[in-house]
Amino acid sequence: MIENKIFWCIVNLIATTIEELVLVRMFDIYSKRKRQNFIIYLLLFIPIMTVQIFDFYGVDSNTKLLIVLIIDFIYCIYCYDNKIFKTILISGLYWMISMGIDLLAFSFVNVFNLNSNATDIMNSTLYRLELIIFSKLMLMASVVVLRKLNLKKELTRKQYLSVLIPISANIIFIVVIWSLVYKYIPNNMQINYIGLILAVLLIFSNISILKITNNIVKENQLKFENEKLREKIDIQYNYYLNLKKEQEKITKFRHDIKNHLLCIKNSATTEESNEYIEKINLEINQKVVDFNTGNAILDVIFYEKSIICIDKKIKYKFDVDYSRCEFIDVIDTCSIFSNLLDNAIEACDKIDQGDKVIELKGNVANEFFVIKCENTKVNDVLYLGENITTDKEDKELHGIGLKSIRESFEKYGGDINIEVLDDKFIFKGFIPIK
Repeated sequence: MIENKIFWCIVNLIATTIEELVLVRMFDIYSKRKRQNFIIYLLLFIPIMTVQIFDFYGVDSNTKLLIVLIIDFIYCIYCYDNKIFKTILISGLYWMISMGIDLLAFSFVNVFNLNSNATDIMNSTLYRLELIIFSKLMLMASVVVLRKLNLKKELTRKQYLSVLIPISANIIFIVVIWSLVYKYIPNNMQINYIGLILAVLLIFSNISILKITNNIVKENQLKFENEKLREKIDIQYNYYLNLKKEQEKITKFRHDIKNHLLCIKNSATTEESNEYIEKINLEINQKVVDFNTGNAILDVIFYEKSIICIDKKIKYKFDVDYSRCEFIDVIDTCSIFSNLLDNAIEACDKIDQGDKVIELKGNVANEFFVIKCENTKVNDVLYLGENITTDKEDKELHGIGLKSIRESFEKYGGDINIEVLDDKFIFKGFIPIK
């Protein structure tokens, strides 16, 4: 049966289909489709049938490889929403892995069957079948590993080039080995063992390139998050500085109004006038929420968040003695408390039925500034690895707040602990007093 031409046409068709489906799967992992599924899989027949036609007419393998590379590149540009550099990177990674696996499988089958001549594999139907099965199984297994590689973020051109150069070098190296060692150099077992060793080294080289690529992407993501974090903290700091100035003006204005009302009350002649003045005084005093934490900026933060809590009908209690924390930078103070209360208010705001409660305490104990914040909740807390993420659509920008809090605590040698209950979120943190 394996000598039958129809059988080999079917085998080659299946092998090529697996290769193209793995390529599509790679792009699905790292990219967003911009065409319908029907179109994507329909167009996949173009490279698949091109390979079958080339095999039928015996086209040179290097020529076939070059043309299929171009067709796959155009296909991916058309079907996926990527920039050119990212498409080149993902395509390059795929072909580097696919060709490396083919070379390793070829060398392994050659040595395992004790062939002194590598061309025996291509002439023997049994060896060819072993080669195809082994290589395609390894290719499909590689998808599991590639899922851990984060390539969803865009890189700079310099970063793309730093990755594409070694990828291109590896692909060229594979083609050279394939052409010289297995086509033009007389084969013997020594050459076959050398080929196997080179193939194994090449696989390790591919793994190293994948790790380097992953590190570059992580570095780029960290840089992006830090920029957004710094931008957010600067905005918060400037906002609270301006709010502090406005609050000082309002306090002065309120004080002046009280004095004016006192004068008017003393000069009032009717009981109705006195009642009206008392109502105005009561209205003014109802809106006053005074805090005395020992830090002017923190007082302003609490003032602003208390107004939000009142507006959203959230019961709150802010009891913090910050008088011994002057060593903590004002920007970190903004980052810790504004983000902490923003998260708590957001969680309470999602409660339709039940108590909305936020309780924030902070004081010095055993030369540590200890802070505890509890808030009720109804939404599930989502985790991404060890980090808490968000249930909002914009996962890149949300969820940065808690990371900012953690970094501020660690900056001063402190640490945080988070406890998640069914109906409550509890944050605890400490910073050693300097």
